[in-house]
Amino acid sequence: AAAIVTCGGLCPGLNSVIRELVNGLFNYGVRKVYGVKGGFKGTVKPSTWVTLTPQNVKDIHTLGGTILVADRGNPPEAEVAAALKSKGIRQFFVIGGDG
Repeated sequence: AAAIVTCGGLCPGLNSVIRELVNGLFNYGVRKVYGVKGGFKGTVKPSTWVTLTPQNVKDIHTLGGTILVADRGNPPEAEVAAALKSKGIRQFFVIGGDG
């Protein structure tokens, strides 16, 4: 499984990056792709994890900002690592602007 999170400041093209990551991962056979809403803080809250598929990200490149809601908070690394392990995440994509 893979997960995508947006952190730091907003920058142009985040939704396009999310869309292309999802499409690329599916093309390579990865069938479980999660988006984590709320930056790193969201990784430790199960309710903020959403499933991403080529179908539900098809038109997000036309939207501003990020569908995953960026944030600058940082929970302890051990908590983030435990959350990723519990979901079976083997690929973790962190994208976003400076901040």
